[in-house]
Amino acid sequence: MQLDNYSSSACEPKEVTYSGLLEGDHLFEVCISGSQRVRCASYKWTVDTISPTARISAASSFTNALNVSVNVSFSEPCTNGGGFKCSSSKCNLLVYGAGHVLPSTLKVLVPDRVFTLMLGISADVQFGRLVLVMDKGFCMDSAGNSFKRTSNSSFILHFDRRSVFMNLTTHIPRKSLQLNDELRTAEATNTYKDLKIYLSFSEPVLNSSEEILDLLHSSSGSLIPTNRNNLGNRRFGYIVRSISGMTVVTISCDTNNIISRQGTPIAPSDPITFLYGIFFSYRSMKIYSKIPVA
Repeated sequence: MQLDNYSSSACEPKEVTYSGLLEGDHLFEVCISGSQRVRCASYKWTVDTISPTARISAASSFTNALNVSVNVSFSEPCTNGGGFKCSSSKCNLLVYGAGHVLPSTLKVLVPDRVFTLMLGISADVQFGRLVLVMDKGFCMDSAGNSFKRTSNSSFILHFDRRSVFMNLTTHIPRKSLQLNDELRTAEATNTYKDLKIYLSFSEPVLNSSEEILDLLHSSSGSLIPTNRNNLGNRRFGYIVRSISGMTVVTISCDTNNIISRQGTPIAPSDPITFLYGIFFSYRSMKIYSKIPVA
């Protein structure tokens, strides 16, 4: 007799016991030799001590939608005991928070392995989160191992329908200027070190610093990123370069192509305007261009 590829032994005992078998397929074979030929009988079985589990996933962990699709993917078929089910009275996908499963949307993507269904999020709540968790021990695999939750068996979905605001600012100081024979104040500088602008968002955005750079428009000069910490994609800095002579500079941003983390449109911000001049006296220069003043 022989187990797998181990050494064979004589068939003296009528019963033999093996312990500590590894996970996977095994083959036990017994052969007897007669006067004419050798005859063999074999038995195959699989050792499986690993519990089935499932992973919950969605396209994104942030949304502003009322309905969101989620997937439930099992590590192996878990059909004994009823398998994965979802009805109006009971669902093996548990939802905590201002939302619920929509049982009628349950679909099978891969038989006994992958399922998809929709979640409904309350329209009365502007922002919050849903905690999705698989039920406990609701099914078993073919070896009798009960379902076990792991770290992937839960999922946190953040929802936020509030408006996302952008603020376009600069550190250019305010100066006293003589405008049309009146002394007024406006943002003005004659040093390059002041020429930094910042875009601050009330919520993180998905765009990179380079992508936002393409959406910025400057009436004079060019812009380059500062490449500093963006505070989790909430704040982006740029430096204004290559301004020649004295000029009024206006910088604006097209927010139509900026995407917030939850998909909410970005509210536009007023452009910033400042005066740049290499040689001038703030209190004596007459300015005829239209710039914001106080």
